[in-house]
Parts: sequence; C-alpha cells; structure tokens
Amino acid sequence: MKTLAQTIVAILFLCAPVIGIAEGVEMRRVALTLSEDGRILLDADIKFNLNDTVSEALENGVPLTFETHVQLRRASAWVWESDVVEHRLRTVLRYRPLSGMYELRNLVGDERLSFATRDAALRTLGNIVAMPIIERKQLDLDEDYLVRIDVGLDIEALPLPMRPMAYIKRDWSITSEPWEWRLRP
Repeated sequence: MKTLAQTIVAILFLCAPVIGIAEGVEMRRVALTLSEDGRILLDADIKFNLNDTVSEALENGVPLTFETHVQLRRASAWVWESDVVEHRLRTVLRYRPLSGMYELRNLVGDERLSFATRDAALRTLGNIVAMPIIERKQLDLDEDYLVRIDVGLDIEALPLPMRPMAYIKRDWSITSEPWEWRLRP
C-alpha cells in the first residue's frame, strides 16, 4: 500500500509541470459594463510576469506577441455552434536597444506607444479599458451567455528559428487561467 501511495505521489510530482497551466499572467480584475449607448464593454487589469528566459529574449530584441482572446457564446450552445462574438487583441512588445525604449504596438489599429521601462510597458499591456464586446440589442435578453477571456504569449509569432525551442521549453509557456463567467444581458 505504501509503494502505491509513493508511486501516485511520484506520478503527480512528475506531471505537475505539465498540469500547471497559468504561468506569467495573472488576471487581477475583469469586469463587463453596459455603456450609455447600449454596448457591453470589457475592462481588465492583467499582470504580466516575464521569466528570465523570456526577459533575456526581449532584451536582445526579440518581439513578443501577446494575445487577449475574448469569446461570448450562448451558455446552452452545442460544441459545434459558433460564438456569438469573438475578439483577439494582439499586441507586440519589443525592446529597441538603440533608443533604450520599450515599444507596444497594437496589431489591429497599428497604434504604437513607447516606454522608458519594461514595467511601464507591461502595465500598459495589461490594462484594458472599455473594449467594446457587443451591442446589447444584438443579444437575446432571455438567454444566458458564457463569457471567456484568456491571455498568453503567442509562440507562433516568435522568429522561426526560436519556435522549436519555445514549444519544448516550459519557460515560453506564458498563459493565464481562462476567466469564465455567465452573463444575463
């Protein structure tokens, strides 16, 4: 009996790095609000913690693309039903060694912001204010909806020679736990 318990503990210990999903991203606050013009807006405060491997790559000029994925679907939807709405907010964080500045670039609107410190850039990256999700009138008021948000580093956006290493090494797995809740418009 003792060896069986030791084996189970050993298996759980060995699987722990694979089981732990969220590393490097912490959702501090996520809220949906209804604007005066009837749109549902997302506000979020997300903290990014870059480990040494990812920080070193950033400091050496490797651009890091972070994706915030927001889905809204009917709570009773079948697996094959499409989402009511889906948004992907993609932002690139890059260090410019010649200027010593960090740059955030929104890939949707191509907006660029520069920062003197990495911490300031990461705070701005994690601050989502009044992101429009959907107009309330497009939703069935008698239906429950499921809202899901998750954030992570997009390994596919890394330079091609770095991708195999990024898939293998756990250091590159910077993701959040999915934040999920029900919404009744």
